[in-house]
Amino acid sequence: MRNAMVQLCLVIIGVSGIHAVRLLQTSSFHVRMFPSGGADKVWAIQGRDSVEMMNINGEYILRSINPGAWQISVQANEPFSNTRFSVSDVKPGMDIDLGEVRLR
Repeated sequence: MRNAMVQLCLVIIGVSGIHAVRLLQTSSFHVRMFPSGGADKVWAIQGRDSVEMMNINGEYILRSINPGAWQISVQANEPFSNTRFSVSDVKPGMDIDLGEVRLR
């Protein structure tokens, strides 16, 4: 029984270590909209994958993303127009502040 408990603890430590290393290899970014209610949805696009960014009081956040090049697509509310811009070379483990997007 004691041997089984030791093996279970070792497996838990191993799995936790693998997940910790994986989290260190992911990145995140966030962007603020001005005016804060001007955007309906904000999407992050990489290749053929797209993820809707989470809105918290006009700041759009995306966590645990893969490194590489991304595009940000903003679907704006009327009377503002939609916009799209690129984020190049996102490196592993980075938390990138994309600044403020002023909707026109």
